[in-house]
Amino acid sequence: MPEDILSKIAEGNKVLLDDDNVIFAYLFGGLAEGKVTPLSDIDIAVFLKSAHKVAEYKLGLFERLADSLGTCEIDLVILNTAPISLTGRILQKKQILIDKDPPRRHVFESVSFRKFFDFKKKEDMYFMRRYGIGG
Repeated sequence: MPEDILSKIAEGNKVLLDDDNVIFAYLFGGLAEGKVTPLSDIDIAVFLKSAHKVAEYKLGLFERLADSLGTCEIDLVILNTAPISLTGRILQKKQILIDKDPPRRHVFESVSFRKFFDFKKKEDMYFMRRYGIGG
């Protein structure tokens, strides 16, 4: 990861702001929590207006972000298609990078948190029964 990555995040934000398909985006993971190590990557999650041809779109967005950030060490998550187990964990420790539609983001977060907490109860019960951990 480039040493000046925090200053380069602004360049990545420009890519996200200029993309009409990106409604909001989060930074998550170690960088968002201030836990940067030489092995850290940049974790970015985006919510799209249209998730049509999401695999192709993700590759194009990844390339544009990699160019602007100066690294390919990016973990890019498309929230529209991410499993609730991942979405909930992203939302718990996120930094908002861009937000073009705050009401839509609030609805997404509210619905996702409710689904995640329902899922988490079942997940905790599973791990407790299976491995004797959690709960």
